[in-house]
Amino acid sequence: MRARVVSKLVALGAIAALTALSALTAPSARAGELQLDLGAAVRTSTWHGDYGGGFQVGGGYRFARVLAVDFAVWEEAARVDRRLNTGLTLGVTAALPREGIRPTLRAYFVHQHEEGLVSVEDHPFGTVAGIGAGIRHRAGLGARLGLEIPLAKKKRVEWVALAGLDATWFPVAALGPSAYFGVMGGIGLSYSLEDAP
Repeated sequence: MRARVVSKLVALGAIAALTALSALTAPSARAGELQLDLGAAVRTSTWHGDYGGGFQVGGGYRFARVLAVDFAVWEEAARVDRRLNTGLTLGVTAALPREGIRPTLRAYFVHQHEEGLVSVEDHPFGTVAGIGAGIRHRAGLGARLGLEIPLAKKKRVEWVALAGLDATWFPVAALGPSAYFGVMGGIGLSYSLEDAP
């Protein structure tokens, strides 16, 4: 229990330090940005022999190239219990506002549906909505350490390659794995809004 509290405090401290460093090293004020990301991930969990992967989409708004309020949604298949995991997250991402490769740190809340593929086949639309037989609803916390690698920029639009390592923790282990660990990659775009914070 004490180790969990310490690890949460370390994560919050890292987010605060990255945010402060970003604010201190930021170039002159810039416009806010709308963001859209598409990616794929592979994950393993604390269950023995459990692994899987899938796709994700995310978006958000970044203030002055430093701090974003964002969301991400994923659909992933997992091996143990032949299940589909649908994750819905809301979080904040801090980034170092550099012209080159930008390190990022994201902290998020997650609500995840876990359901056997048999139930998904019987109620495919209910699965997405979170209703149906056999869905386990779970809430947890997560963090992602990532990189944004600029690919192209034209006027207000910047394309970036994305890479990241993430961990998601669920406090109620009786319903499924207590944690997931993953690697993700993808592509994103940012659209600059000139007169926004």
